[in-house]
Amino acid sequence: MHAKPGETGRDPLVPGSTPAASVAGAPAPPGAGAAPPAEARPLDLRITENIEAIAISIAMALVLKFFVIEAYQIPTGSMQPEILGDRATGIKDRMLADKLITMLRPPERWEVMIFRFPLDERRLYVKRIVGLPGETLEVKGGDLWIDGRIARKPDEVNEAVLKHVADRDGPMDIGRWFSAEGSIEVQGARATFPGELEPRLLLRRDVLDDYLHGYDPDWGIAPQPGGDNAVCDLEISFVARLGSQARSVEILFESDEADTHLVLPREGSGETARVEILRTAADAPPQAVAIEGELALPAGEDVEVLARYVDRELLLLVDGEPWLRYRDDVSGPRTDRPRRALVGLSMPGGGEVSDVQVRRDIFYLPATRGLLGGRTGRWEIPSDCYFGMGDNTQHSHDSRTWQTVTYVLKDGREITGFDFAHNGYGPPPPDANPQEVGGELFFADVHGDTSRFRPSDVASMRREYAPFIHQRFLLGKAGVVFWPIVNPFRWKLIR
Repeated sequence: MHAKPGETGRDPLVPGSTPAASVAGAPAPPGAGAAPPAEARPLDLRITENIEAIAISIAMALVLKFFVIEAYQIPTGSMQPEILGDRATGIKDRMLADKLITMLRPPERWEVMIFRFPLDERRLYVKRIVGLPGETLEVKGGDLWIDGRIARKPDEVNEAVLKHVADRDGPMDIGRWFSAEGSIEVQGARATFPGELEPRLLLRRDVLDDYLHGYDPDWGIAPQPGGDNAVCDLEISFVARLGSQARSVEILFESDEADTHLVLPREGSGETARVEILRTAADAPPQAVAIEGELALPAGEDVEVLARYVDRELLLLVDGEPWLRYRDDVSGPRTDRPRRALVGLSMPGGGEVSDVQVRRDIFYLPATRGLLGGRTGRWEIPSDCYFGMGDNTQHSHDSRTWQTVTYVLKDGREITGFDFAHNGYGPPPPDANPQEVGGELFFADVHGDTSRFRPSDVASMRREYAPFIHQRFLLGKAGVVFWPIVNPFRWKLIR
């Protein structure tokens, strides 16, 4: 995604003075004569003061722009849906970036940063920093791994990047999205469990990395190719009301490698809260992990429950309060092409659930297509560089795809620039480099200077992989989207 400087729309900061107040109708002191008329200031003095005020305002604006904060417009969609930039619909977020922070400290993992594109310094890009200096980054099974350990996103980043599987507004239609086993009664967004032990709700189909997940249909964003990987990192939220005879609420996460059940007992049921893991491998015994503390749900009351199993971490919130954070640091990466990803609910003993929502994580792709040497998603990051990726991993021109091309001309010149036509995702974009016009190639080098030559002038050509962002190119941290505020409303903090 490119970002280009935009206008902030701020009014000039013009210093002024408060005029003295006068009281109309107040009697003059005895013996006082008429006040002498105020002496008008010379015209040249007033002009000088106005020029001085304007100059100070301009200086302050320049200081803010170059050292503190600047506005950018987002024209492309590599960070969607967190930041929108869609050419077809004309929705282009405008955001403010904190430039001072890059002077005070290095960027942290998961921060969204503005930087100059290393392969064409005229362009400004915005990406999420996922790899830090000196690390080994790998993409495995849709997740990011750093130095052999899974990279877990903070809660606030998950809140920003997890994508709604159904419509963003309103609860899911349970009968449409879930299969109901046994004699569960379903009415719209509400399901009633009988007093039996076995019935459960389970998604009708596996959750795939569908391009349109997380988008509001009113935005009119067109679907793109993709969506053939099952996303095992899921979140489910709902309102539960346990019956008086309910034993527990069970939340089910099912994948190729294991079925993970979170068991939340009813108060007084005699059950214990626990995580049960049933692995699919024939030689893997089932595993039960007891949850410390007396965690139990009341009967006959509406309770808001959220369970998130993302980045090998199981998070449980009840009425917005954290009850559990279980980290699986034993299991290795998932298979590169997961096929099974389901989430469901059961309530042995009876009760009701409503307001169900399901969200999924980003399924990170290694982007092997179109790259040199059959890249498989592993990068060793130099000590002074960073690795950036877009949240729209299916269609993001980011560190995974950057490469240079050098044209060696017959007259001895060598011209090196970025190769934007070979990123492996569909046809070349409108700003592809090089571009052929009238039988000539127009090619921008890494400094943005354009050369023109004919294909017959080329003696040879070579490509090199160039995935890293040197620290000198970093400009600022994306902070807030401030426009548009109508059709659609997009004001938001960027996490």
